[in-house]
Formats: sequence, structure tokens, C-alpha cells
Amino acid sequence: MRAATRGNAACNDVAVSSSPTQQASQRSESRIGDPQTTRAPRLLVVSHPAVVSVNQEVYRELQQRGWQVTIVLPSRWRSEYSDRDMEPQVLDGMGSTLRRTPVALRGRPQRHFYLASCRALAARADPDVAFVEAEPFSLSAMQWSRALTRLRVPFGVQCAENIDRSLPIPVRMLRSRVLREASFVATRSDSATRLARAWGASGDVALAPHAVPSWKTVPLRRERPFTIGYAGRLVPSKGLMDLLAAVRRLAAPVELLLIGDGELRPQLQGQPIPGSRVSVLDGVSHDDMASAYAKLDVLALPSHTTPTWKEQFGRVIVEALWCGVPVVGSDSGEIPWLIELTGGGLVFPEGDPAALADRLNVLRTQPELREQLARRGREVVAEHFSVPAATDALERLLVGAASPHPPADDHR
Repeated sequence: MRAATRGNAACNDVAVSSSPTQQASQRSESRIGDPQTTRAPRLLVVSHPAVVSVNQEVYRELQQRGWQVTIVLPSRWRSEYSDRDMEPQVLDGMGSTLRRTPVALRGRPQRHFYLASCRALAARADPDVAFVEAEPFSLSAMQWSRALTRLRVPFGVQCAENIDRSLPIPVRMLRSRVLREASFVATRSDSATRLARAWGASGDVALAPHAVPSWKTVPLRRERPFTIGYAGRLVPSKGLMDLLAAVRRLAAPVELLLIGDGELRPQLQGQPIPGSRVSVLDGVSHDDMASAYAKLDVLALPSHTTPTWKEQFGRVIVEALWCGVPVVGSDSGEIPWLIELTGGGLVFPEGDPAALADRLNVLRTQPELREQLARRGREVVAEHFSVPAATDALERLLVGAASPHPPADDHR
């Protein structure tokens, strides 16, 4: 209970809701030059994650709150799970907001850039404020920062990076310039918040977490052996060989279900475990993930820290908890922060299969604890990581950044 209290206190900094009346008042007074005007505030979003429809949910929520939203996104993108290009998916109600734009180096989050005039695209949208959903050291952030600054449009960027790694001098200079010009930084974790400030962010820096998709509840399957799951890329940095070793320490029957794909699939699929074999479930759409989580008794996230990466948010943690599944995670990156914040699971030292097996066995042999963690975690996720809550956090930053600026003829 103590961890849950700390989590709830910390979450109060994540999303403090205001009433619709207060929000409407703030929108009319803070975003528009004339406080008497009633026109909808205009928001320009630049987002490569928005090629996946679930990542448009926060922007749809903003649109439903009265924002006029325009989303610039790649016309084609390449997922880390596939070598085939994908076209943007469209969330219901968002078709008219999307501006599909060609990019170079598609599939490279930090290195892709838009093959169009960002200034012209921004001028056409004529936004009161903009949000570039990209890291401050990315090429796309540099492109849009330059264009929006010249147009005198206040803008923000995101920061999920949680390692102060050594970057080439030109990249560090780029990052400093973007952070100096940005009116706000929407950070995805406590570590990212600290680093954004240390790197020279001059505007508002605040936690604006990723939202858990608004999936409908799917009843959990109980008529099966104890099932441990994982969701994500099947790559070495995710610690999956540790997970396999840990599951093999458990008494039969036990199942291990891996949801995803990646280079380790041939080494994992079909591997024997007590009373069963490792199963891999790939090709699961975002809309079907709730049904996939419903197959699990516990989700494991045994990530390893590398010189250039450690777990930045662990979105699968909040997804599993939303679906009523407790989690066991390593102490890599933001995993322990998020587990403590939600109170929905247990933590073990990364790279320690024996400790992981111990935590899994605790949840296996104590179904009451498993249900308690899942219930507590879902409550916190629903309150602070749901689409409305995540939208509240981003909207506060947008409101703070929006300010009167000269008419288009004066600066465009």
C-alpha cells in the first residue's frame, strides 16, 4: 500500500484535471490573441508515430475538446517489426486532419526528414501552437523548429530519451538549439524530464505520458496453465533469454507466450519449457492486443541496459495493467519508476534469471496478490494514463505555450 500511495502522489504531477468550463476559459483566454474571440484554437502536430491509428487518440481527444487539429505525418513509414512500408492508418474521425507528406529515411525515428517545405506546411495550417512529436536531437525536430521559429509559432517537442549518451558535437548543438527555441518539452518519464532541463530546455518542461489505448475490457482466460507473457520486439536488449531461463526454473505446467517478432524468434519459438513449449504470436494488430493480454496471468519485461539504450517508458506495462494483468519487470531504465508509480507489479535486478523466476513464482503461488496488483495498477492507469488523462497533461503544455502572435500578413 505504501508503494501505491507514492505512485498516486507522483501521478498527481502527471495529470491534474480541470473542469470543461475551466478548460474552455483557458483556451479562449490563453491561446487566442483576442480573449473575446470564439474561433477554435489551431494545433499543428508533426508525428511519425501517428502513422499508427492508436497514436492519434490523444489528438482526437483534443479535437473533441474544441481544438482544430492538423497532423503532418509520413506518407509511408517502415515499422521496426517489418521490412515493408506501411501507409498511415486512420482513426475514426481523424481522416480530415491528416496531411500525408513524403519523408526520407522512413523507419528511422531520429534521422528521417520531410521532403517538403515545412514552413509552407505550417503556414497553411496557421496554428496557434505546434507539437513536434520527436526527440530534440532528431532531424525532423531541427526542420520544424527552424520553420516554426521563423513563423513565430510557439511549439514543443517530446523527450523520451533517458540516457545522457555521448553524441557528436553537431548533434548536441542541434539539440541545444531546438530546446532553446521550444516553448515546451513534453517528457515521457522522470529521467527524461531531468535530462531535458540539463540539456538546456528554456521553456516549460513537464511530464506528458503516453496514453494507454482505450481498449474495451476482455475477460481473462483462466482455464489454462499458468501463462507468462511478453509483448514487444524479440531482440537481445529485451532480456528474453533471461526470461526463457527463468521460466525453465518453474515447475510444470507453465506456458510462455511471446507477442511480437524479431531476430530472436528462431532461437525462442518452440523451445521446451516445463510441460509445454515457447509460443510466439505475431501479426497482432493494436486493436487485438487486449485479447492477447487476456491470455496471460502475468506480463514480464526483463529488459537489459545497453550503452545506448535502456527502457524509456515500458508502454506494455500500462497496457497490461489496463487489461488486468500484473507485471514483473527488471530495474532497467524507467521500468521500476513505472511499476512503483502504478503499484501494479514486482521488480527484479536485470540480468538475474533466478530473481526473475522467484518473482514469477511469487505471483504464481499467490493469486490473491496477483489480483491485488492488477486491480491497483488498473486503477492508477485508468486515472493517470488513460486517453483523457494523457490529453490533460499535453493540453496544459499547449495552453501554456500558446500566446498572441501577429496576423499572418505580418510574418508570413
